[in-house]
Amino acid sequence: MNDSKASKGLDVAPLSSEEKRDLVGVGLLAGAWALVPAGIGFLLLAYLGEVSDFYTGVIESQGLWVAVALYAILFGLTAGSGLLPTYAQAILGGWAFGMVAGTVGAMVGILVGTALGHQVARLISGPRVEAIIERRPQVVAIRDALVDAGLVRSAGIVALLRLSPNSPFALTNLILGGSRTSLIATLLGTGVGMLPRTAIAVGIATAAAADGSRDLVEVVKERGPVVTVVGLLVLVISIAVIAAIGKAALRRVVPGAVDPQSAVDGPDESS
Repeated sequence: MNDSKASKGLDVAPLSSEEKRDLVGVGLLAGAWALVPAGIGFLLLAYLGEVSDFYTGVIESQGLWVAVALYAILFGLTAGSGLLPTYAQAILGGWAFGMVAGTVGAMVGILVGTALGHQVARLISGPRVEAIIERRPQVVAIRDALVDAGLVRSAGIVALLRLSPNSPFALTNLILGGSRTSLIATLLGTGVGMLPRTAIAVGIATAAAADGSRDLVEVVKERGPVVTVVGLLVLVISIAVIAAIGKAALRRVVPGAVDPQSAVDGPDESS
């Protein structure tokens, strides 16, 4: 199996014992950022009605855009720190604020979270991480494509990385920040790359909440399982199409590129 992977240009040398010790902190953070958001995201969706009611109260007392600003700040802090995934918070935005305000709030939150995660990654990664990267030509090629290609090209590569739902938001922040990709390129690419799937998630949530349903359980009861499943399929297929387009384009721009999850996991040595 490893020979077949080498033929595809992904034969990245496994970490030595010394390198693994150097990367303990980064590895723990990467593991947490890959696993924690999904679990807490499901919890947020389970309490979607209660959280939405909170923002409804803020809208009634302070106005729509104050509520959206609060939502965007909390979105950015929780996404940037790796606590909550962007998809669950985008659904909350559509549910609580509607299509336009929800998309605006979600995208502002994503950019705030990107800036926060980028800076955290730059702080925890240093010369040791750079030395490990330098010993792996395939990883160097991808890093150089991001760092040395200029602002527009780097932003384009980031956008293609962000298109894929297989690239966890917080984990991608860790990789982009650790590879010293410029913050401006990261923000521009993130904004372009994440807008399509974010808008789709917000739009689906807006449509689901349009009949006055308080939460997802009520949506299923009111519309029936068939309509609910069709709606979920539309969401999944739409994002899958976007992801496929992004991956194909990324492989043309950076031959041998892998998604951030694969880059962290490294080659499969079990087979």
